Amino acid sequence: MTRGPGLERRLLTEAARDFAERRIAPETSGEQLTADAARRLVREAAGLGLPGLLIPESFGGSGGGYLDHAVATEELGAVDAGFAAGLSLTASVPDLVLAAGTDRQRRDWLPGVAEGTTILAGALNEPSVSGSELFDPAAEPGSRMRTRAERTGTSYVISGSKAQWVTNAGIADAYLVFARAEAGPTVFWVPADAPGLTVGPRSHLLGLRGGFHAELFLDEVRVPASARIGPEGEGLRLLMTTTPGMAVGLAAVFVGVARAAYEAALAHTGTRTSWGRPLREHQAVALALAEMAVELRTARLLVHDAAAALDAKADPSELALVVPAAKTRAVDAAISCAQHAVRLHGATGVTAGSAPERLLRDAWTGYACDFTREMLHLGIATTL
Repeated sequence: MTRGPGLERRLLTEAARDFAERRIAPETSGEQLTADAARRLVREAAGLGLPGLLIPESFGGSGGGYLDHAVATEELGAVDAGFAAGLSLTASVPDLVLAAGTDRQRRDWLPGVAEGTTILAGALNEPSVSGSELFDPAAEPGSRMRTRAERTGTSYVISGSKAQWVTNAGIADAYLVFARAEAGPTVFWVPADAPGLTVGPRSHLLGLRGGFHAELFLDEVRVPASARIGPEGEGLRLLMTTTPGMAVGLAAVFVGVARAAYEAALAHTGTRTSWGRPLREHQAVALALAEMAVELRTARLLVHDAAAALDAKADPSELALVVPAAKTRAVDAAISCAQHAVRLHGATGVTAGSAPERLLRDAWTGYACDFTREMLHLGIATTL
């Protein structure tokens, strides 16, 4: 058999699926993981190269691409969307360091991510401030960002808070904190054990309960100037150049949710009988399954298209179209497939703790993650 990217990607897919079913599933059925279990699973995932998929081999990573990341993340998302989203973030956030960090920063920080000993969190959104307003081109850059970073000699002192949806808050070893310095929004690498940094109680979301989310408080947290990633004032611009990669990983999570809903419905309707034959032999049920199959494949193709565009370093205007299209279609498909699964399972589908009920909660959480459907479509419209 000829070895090439296709074969390697298939082996990666199979390894990720085995890991998800054999190791993640026994720890959680879409409900809350313990912090110890989450950290242990991340370290085990590093044995497959998952956290470091997007990190070059020269910094300890696997040197893979976004399409590799998408196919692996779908497998994790099909088993536990919350854990998958957190691991995808840890794998994607290093893009910020690769894009604007110094060689010393890359050597110091990225090997730990690849080894699974450094879990990352991005801290941007703030309480009472719409996330999209931070990118308002008509406003003074970062005017709504209330977390401040004051330069004092060779250090910065950061004070403020971040909204209670900081992914991986509570298990992260480092936070990439966005704060307003004198020149504007700037991003800093802040260790979790930095004096003055505290994490609020774990947030309880509608879905993604296998993940960790919490508010972040920074009370005069002092970091060296060497913790700043890129120039002062370039934080939001830097984020916009790396957001597409993060969005593709998150979209792949919801393709996994859609697939899990479809597979659950297909299995249930094959074993549950009505009027002497399996449910899926009834035409109305068969049509619903067909619609689910089409939506799943359409979403997956769009996500793979966006990942391939990132791997090919496509023009930014192309990425501004295909990436939000992939994210919206993936979440739409997850919601639609989960709703079909709930209906096809009947009373079981609305029973707390059942797979369809959990998957529907996960799916509906998708538009609370990294921009609403409307904001993403407005971005597409602007690009057009």
